[in-house]
Amino acid sequence: MKLSPLCVLLASFAASALISQAAPDLQATAAKIDELVNAKLVREKIQPNKPASDEVFVRRVYLDVVGRIPTLTETTDFLKSTDADKRSKLINKLLASDGYVQNFYNYWADILRMKSQMVGGGQSLPAFYGYSKWLKESLRENKPYDQMVREVVTASGKSYEDGAIGFYIRDYNMPLDNMAVTTQIFLGTSMVCAQCHNHPFDKWTQMDYYEMAAHTYGMTGSNGLTNPLLAQAIYGGGTPKNKSNRYGGAVSKFDLPEGIERKDVGRAMTEILRPLRYNTVLDQTDKKPLVLPHDYQYKDGKPKQKVEPVIPASFSKDGKIVKDGVKPIVSYAGWMTSKENPRFTTVIANRLWKKLMGQGIIEPVDEITDSTVPSNPQLMTFLEETMKSSNYDMKAVLRAILNSQAYQREAYTKDVELGEIYNFPGPLLRRMSAEQIWDSMVALYKPGADQPSISTKVDGEIALRRIEWLDRALNSLSPKELQACTIKVAQKQKELASEVRAAQEQMDAATKAKDEAAIRKAREVIKNQRKHIDEAVDAVVYDAGFKRFAELAREGKLDEFTKDEDFAKEVAAAIKLKKNGEDLSMDEALSILAKQRRATLSAQAKARFATDAERFEADDKNEKASLVAWENFRDTYMLRAADLRSPAPNGHFLREFGQSDRELVENANDEASVSQALTLLNGKVFNNLMNRYTVIARAMDRAKKDGPEAVIDTVYLSLLSRKATAEEKDLLKPIADNADGTDRGDVLWTVLNTRQFFFIQ
Repeated sequence: MKLSPLCVLLASFAASALISQAAPDLQATAAKIDELVNAKLVREKIQPNKPASDEVFVRRVYLDVVGRIPTLTETTDFLKSTDADKRSKLINKLLASDGYVQNFYNYWADILRMKSQMVGGGQSLPAFYGYSKWLKESLRENKPYDQMVREVVTASGKSYEDGAIGFYIRDYNMPLDNMAVTTQIFLGTSMVCAQCHNHPFDKWTQMDYYEMAAHTYGMTGSNGLTNPLLAQAIYGGGTPKNKSNRYGGAVSKFDLPEGIERKDVGRAMTEILRPLRYNTVLDQTDKKPLVLPHDYQYKDGKPKQKVEPVIPASFSKDGKIVKDGVKPIVSYAGWMTSKENPRFTTVIANRLWKKLMGQGIIEPVDEITDSTVPSNPQLMTFLEETMKSSNYDMKAVLRAILNSQAYQREAYTKDVELGEIYNFPGPLLRRMSAEQIWDSMVALYKPGADQPSISTKVDGEIALRRIEWLDRALNSLSPKELQACTIKVAQKQKELASEVRAAQEQMDAATKAKDEAAIRKAREVIKNQRKHIDEAVDAVVYDAGFKRFAELAREGKLDEFTKDEDFAKEVAAAIKLKKNGEDLSMDEALSILAKQRRATLSAQAKARFATDAERFEADDKNEKASLVAWENFRDTYMLRAADLRSPAPNGHFLREFGQSDRELVENANDEASVSQALTLLNGKVFNNLMNRYTVIARAMDRAKKDGPEAVIDTVYLSLLSRKATAEEKDLLKPIADNADGTDRGDVLWTVLNTRQFFFIQ
């Protein structure tokens, strides 16, 4: 059915009326979005979907903004409200909530491929904590998107100083691979094929790729000494030159005691630096040139030729953007995030539109070429202009889309085939992401689901604090002190190696003699070698550094070593702690400070338990034990996805429902599987929800006094944000209407396993 121009005009007026109390610029922006969407629908002779009901809207906006279904109270409060402006007010409330941070953290963590174990196993965990903290804080303070991108692209230093270095730690010392990811995420361009050869389906050449990568090539992860004086003392230079030496390269010619060789010093330094691995990124973009591969085969360059940083002509007319005295990475980040760089703005505007509407105006969002044509060019241009005029305020753009009539229509329920142009008569019907399903379960399970986990935050703080103290302790040593410490560690290594060789000989003899006790004893010696080496490094090196800045703190001279006030306060507190009248080691001091930090969590848990015990009249021992078990479970397992290991381990609910493995950009999936059905039908998730202390169980218990229909409506309002229809009540009433109420869980089980629950309508 063709829409008349008058209908289009009325639709625009309807959009304006919907947000009549919003700011004028928001009104105009949302109305313009509707004007452009409606104009395209008219041209294509497509009837727009009718406006979504309050029941549909409230569930959709909670899922899209805070990443979970609304609670029973949130739903009923919204549905009861007669405020003409209630939708706009709810949008503002949700965008300002912790839930927004949790939800959009999941979104960006998927795009940025954020992993708890980015590289090197658990050794990169502190870097992940720093990266995660940086992203959450950026979202919480609504940091402009262009600033966020500049920060990750130019990030260097230590993980405890600048969490954004996680962007480079994620691709540790794989700068060419990192360039492919950078252009895909921020410029919407797939250049990865050009890393090895000219792109077969696009214009990118291998030379283009290398010229782009030359800007970021020197962003280098370092597991070595970053203090040039200490590096000079050990290696005789800033960086070991002999890369073939697995123990860290040649060492300088300081005096060695009898029995210790240069290679022993290299081994010792490897052990000394082990605790600090994967936590440093150096900016050497002005010192570390990129060269073409040895097998380069094209006429525009020669193998091993030095490559100058240049922006390909299709991206910029400027070409050489690096100015004298400015590091290439700084020039590159400035060029990328400039308002004059149309691709940068297009990509983020398109991503945010897709996040809310289910499909981008350009698809795929990260394979844009010169021949790409948006499905609605005028709308795409307007969103780009909106992004620029708001100075890359992501919430401002999200708020405008959310307030538009286009977003607030009923969902489009037909499949959009690959390559088909979608004109947005309404948002696409989508299955919830794995994180949205899980976080909705958390909201059904416990109150205050949006509150970030303090325990997770403390874990991150402690991990980063330890790295900071270790790094500062090492760098507080003088060159001569570090040389002496390194020799001591080398001597301990040789001693332990001798013990291990003896133990291996003893185990061989015990094996022949079938002496099980002797075999176990020998194995214990071998197994504990790593532990003893770590203990020796801590005692010889890091405790020596700790004593050094403890002395400076006592003398009031710590500011000569560092200007970090928080660190100075921590040291001042630590040196007051004693054990049997003796000063503590660094590990002991860190352990006590960590316990003090966790004591707050313990106090909060006790206060909450006391309140819940009174509420549930948990007087007897068994009841209290059950309540304690529930609270422990909710605080350690039922956490929002943003506070769990990233990604969740294989077999976890999140992974079963398609959470990304974070190996590729946006690698999640929403495909159904048998294992998902079994997880819902027979898994522990449902049983956990039926624990009498959960939010949903409490609500159902309260509804029982009003009869079975009230129980059914409570379940529907809690899960689907609407009351049950008469037909649904007829089907479920026999289940809910039983004498003792023992089957009330069947009502919840039935609705939880419907397709309606898992889709964003």
